[in-house]
Amino acid sequence: MEKKEVFIRPIQEKEDDAVYQMFQDIPATQNDATNRANGLSRIEFDTFCKKMTERSIAAANGRKEFSDNRIPQTIYIIFDNDVPVGFGKFRPFLNEACIKIRAGHFGYMISPKYQGKGYATQLLSFLKEEARKIGLQEIEGVARKKNSASCRVMEKNGGKIKEHIDKDVVYTIALQTKTR
Repeated sequence: MEKKEVFIRPIQEKEDDAVYQMFQDIPATQNDATNRANGLSRIEFDTFCKKMTERSIAAANGRKEFSDNRIPQTIYIIFDNDVPVGFGKFRPFLNEACIKIRAGHFGYMISPKYQGKGYATQLLSFLKEEARKIGLQEIEGVARKKNSASCRVMEKNGGKIKEHIDKDVVYTIALQTKTR
């Protein structure tokens, strides 16, 4: 049995065909999460990657929002043995746009053929570390009540239910500071 070599990196301005295909394999909406790259032509996908890289730089520099209410965030891609299997989003700030659409600090989508293999759990663990690095004490995530798989991912990562709002469950995950 081949050992899994999982790694995670930010989306790049120019991605290869394997990453493009992974974004096409993940539905445009899945459990009310959105994959805005699904259905894009290859040229449109290249523009998407460039814009996402710009949003990532804005988020890293502390920008909390854009004039068109876009949310500063970084998209990370998770790979297994160089095969892209999914992506996650990390938002260092929850601005008014996040609150309006009930977006938490993070989100993740895994290609259907790779779901149930622990990739979302690994991805969220990585996103927690990214949040810890910038000094956040707690992060928040939202899942549909009917999405038991996503709820389990958050619970495996220390998530505690904060509240139920309509069809959603809001989780908070406390981030321990590293001690020496």
